[in-house]
Amino acid sequence: MSNKNYTMIHYHIPQDLDDPEQPNAYTIQLNIKDITYTDILKTFPIKGQFDFKFLYQHQKDNFWLDIKSNATPLPIVNKHIHVRAERIKKQQETQPIQIIQPVQQTPSVSQQTNDLMQF
Repeated sequence: MSNKNYTMIHYHIPQDLDDPEQPNAYTIQLNIKDITYTDILKTFPIKGQFDFKFLYQHQKDNFWLDIKSNATPLPIVNKHIHVRAERIKKQQETQPIQIIQPVQQTPSVSQQTNDLMQF
């Protein structure tokens, strides 16, 4: 396996309590300079819907970029591509669940009196 043909992609999923300092990783069979947003969409190893952010370094400051252009090459920081994959909840998952319990009817006074009279 040649290092120039494979690139390690580092990622973390905040909702899964992944530590960004100890990210997960997977490989893409492309040179790091050729990897685009579309490549991440096609190869991301976890099933589900995600909003991807990419680590960008400007001088000594780090920022998470929201890149949506399919052909844009991704930022490289310390010879790696770093992805923050935020889970997107479906509409039905974001609404609170309401549990409806049947209302118990209290017996009428006459029913209670009848119950007391029976031995």
